[in-house]
Amino acid sequence: MLKLQKRIQAGFTIIELLIVIAIIGILATLVLTNFQGAQAKGRDTVRKNDINSLYQKLEEYYNENGSYPDSALAAATFPGIDAGALTDADGTTIVSAFSLAEPAFPTLTTTNEYWYGAYGDGTAGSCVQDAGNGCLKYKLASFLEKEAQYEKSSLN
Repeated sequence: MLKLQKRIQAGFTIIELLIVIAIIGILATLVLTNFQGAQAKGRDTVRKNDINSLYQKLEEYYNENGSYPDSALAAATFPGIDAGALTDADGTTIVSAFSLAEPAFPTLTTTNEYWYGAYGDGTAGSCVQDAGNGCLKYKLASFLEKEAQYEKSSLN
């Protein structure tokens, strides 16, 4: 009598392995995409917080001095501020601009993430850098990765 022998499968087929690898690849792609998005949102939140800290300190400065700074922003100008609020993640300091009339917001990038533009009332000497006259108004801006550029202006 002939005996039929059954073959016992001792592993996975190539199709089963390819399906598992494809599923793992899809899941890894989803996780990495969400993780990178969360990191960008976190960096945007830090930038917004930095601009809000500067905004508060600039208003305090105005209340004490009657004008806004007409020089590059530094931690020494604002006692109690975290020096990190004046620099971006790469260590680049806030870009400052001074003019007599209201400046337009520049388009910021990952290399220039923060901007401070102070200006006067349009008359000569009302806001010239390092003139000691002070400025009457200002604008702050920050580059954001996930949203439109974040902007704040003086209360005056």
